[in-house]
Amino acid sequence: MDNIIGHEKTKEQIRIAVQSAHARNESIPHMLFSGLAGTGKTTFAIGLAKYASLDFLPVSPDDMTDMSAVLRTLDKLNINGYDRYGNRKSKISPTILYFDEIHRMPRKGQEILGIAMEKFQLESGKPNKFFWVPYFTIIGATTDDGELTKPFREKFKLRFLFETYNYPDMFSIIQYHADKMGLVLTKAAVRTLIERSRGVPRLAVNYAERLRDYASHLKTELATSSVAKEMFSALGVDSCGLTPPEVKILKVLYATREPIGLDNLAIITNESMNNIKNTIEPYLIQQGLVVRSGRGRILTDVGRKHLESSGYAGRTVDKAEITADYVRS
Repeated sequence: MDNIIGHEKTKEQIRIAVQSAHARNESIPHMLFSGLAGTGKTTFAIGLAKYASLDFLPVSPDDMTDMSAVLRTLDKLNINGYDRYGNRKSKISPTILYFDEIHRMPRKGQEILGIAMEKFQLESGKPNKFFWVPYFTIIGATTDDGELTKPFREKFKLRFLFETYNYPDMFSIIQYHADKMGLVLTKAAVRTLIERSRGVPRLAVNYAERLRDYASHLKTELATSSVAKEMFSALGVDSCGLTPPEVKILKVLYATREPIGLDNLAIITNESMNNIKNTIEPYLIQQGLVVRSGRGRILTDVGRKHLESSGYAGRTVDKAEITADYVRS
């Protein structure tokens, strides 16, 4: 895990958990990784499996619909080191089951899998008879852990929050991936990428790849800040990292002083309600550009000023009512 940049405290806690589980010949405690998309949850899960020298099995949470589906998954676990009754007779190697967007798992699946997570056994269908299950570890990644049932969420003994990355870590991440892809860029260019990447590594790496392609298109061996800004202009990404769909939402809200409901906003912008609510809006709200009210979405003063200062919209004047005989200067 040493080659993973950032989240040092999380890495230290994971190392402790792995070393302790190995020493006791047990499975690592189940872990829940929550946070924004692109902040390293999957990277950490894969890195953990490599660090612990354990099998890593990605599983779709949508597939966990009933007992048979759960059993099919658990049948893939590593069974080395057990006798026929499930007793540990030698060193075991508990499989890591990785569920990305685990909050999409059906409640029935959460109920069944939760029992296996706690007791490492499942009912066989016969009175007082159970199937034993090899020890395993579930790592669940989620952008919305509130969607998990409380009993299921409590099965995760270790929970880590993956927040956006700070400037030094983002700088190191971009430079690391730039070196891997053969992209030579100036420090100013790295800063330009960071300013528009929102502290999200996945976004920064995607932009670095686009910059490599754009520099190649311009036939330049050195990607400068000017080249990066030209690329972002072509992509429609502004200095705050706002993308065209986000700007479109802001401009619609700018055009009216009244709150706009989600359904109407979706119709006006030709974006799905789910995309607006879960993909576009969160960053706008976090940056204080938009607020949700009981009546709908409202553009804040910060959002209005950003649109005006960035040239997306002209300045407006709060027009007062005048009498018919009023003489204008």
